[in-house]
Amino acid sequence: MMLVVRETGACSDVGQVRQSNEDALVLSDPVFAVADGMGGARAGEVASAMAVAALHGLQGGEQPLAHAIEDVNLRIHIAAKNDPSLLGMGTTITAAMLDGDALVLGHVGDSRAYLFRSGRLQQLTDDHSLVGELVRRGTLTPAEAERHPQRSVITRALGAEPRVDIDVLRIAIEADDLILLCSDGLTGMVSDSEITRILRGGGSLEQLAQHLVTAANGAGGEDNVTAVLLRMGTRGVEDTEPERPPIVILPPTALARGPLPAPTTPERSRRGVSLLAVGIVAAVGVVLAVAIAVGLQWAHFVGATPAGRVAIYQGLPFEVTSDVTLYRAITITDVPTAVLSADQRATLLDQRIGSLGSAEDRVATLTSASPWLRLPPSAP
Repeated sequence: MMLVVRETGACSDVGQVRQSNEDALVLSDPVFAVADGMGGARAGEVASAMAVAALHGLQGGEQPLAHAIEDVNLRIHIAAKNDPSLLGMGTTITAAMLDGDALVLGHVGDSRAYLFRSGRLQQLTDDHSLVGELVRRGTLTPAEAERHPQRSVITRALGAEPRVDIDVLRIAIEADDLILLCSDGLTGMVSDSEITRILRGGGSLEQLAQHLVTAANGAGGEDNVTAVLLRMGTRGVEDTEPERPPIVILPPTALARGPLPAPTTPERSRRGVSLLAVGIVAAVGVVLAVAIAVGLQWAHFVGATPAGRVAIYQGLPFEVTSDVTLYRAITITDVPTAVLSADQRATLLDQRIGSLGSAEDRVATLTSASPWLRLPPSAP
């Protein structure tokens, strides 16, 4: 008996906040992938499209997959250097290739691959992100990582440098296993327990993929969201060639959907609210407002920009919403977080609040210990 991909389902959506969809996917049996692009203007769409297109029709195992990813990394890097409109573009990639009785994964960034077997969900890939590193070190809990101001900072991406470290994994799989490939627009909005609940609900993979995307949008849809599902099966020598899933390449059409229903909240009676309670609430609000105002002026911390550059921020490392924060970048250096060691990232980018001088000292200490990083700062 040999394993085959019996069924596929995919769905991608721009989300509730973004203006365009920079995710891309490919369904080209035996290789399947999700890419999450980043960069100014529409450069992220270019990078993710280049990444998935490079995998179309790929055959083999670990080495062909790794070589294809290495090759497209260099091509994305060169394209970004040669075209000012593509400056800073990059993309994640999480690719799965069926190879005999195993699944070969090629992974860079914070998109993810999951295995769903016997009703249980298992994450197969590690997030190449700042918060992912801090969680693995025990510095952050998974719950803290979900709302960390630097959660969008990835430590590896295709196109950032001429060479890239690729996680290549070989996973033993079985008939009836379900594989989920997804961008962080899903996992940033929907918990693993909720993903498990949706997959346990059953239905076609196309329906399940749509349910996952709808759940992400219902939770806020702060990013583009893409989900690809693969169901494994078996084929004997006497069986006919199984029906192959359709080939889909490059940025997919957004999920056609109506407006999401407005969240319902229980009606609350306002009778009996005392003037004393109102006064207490008002007083607390004033105290908080003063504390925040002072903090925004005095407090500084070292962090990283979404593009992965070490920066000094003024304010407090908290977010009110995805678009409203209590901090702003005042100095953006040309030091990429990707060139720092894991220890340097953990100590430098830990959101420690202090004065402007202390933040400048921390950056100076880093560059003095690593003189090759002593580069001129850029304007924010």
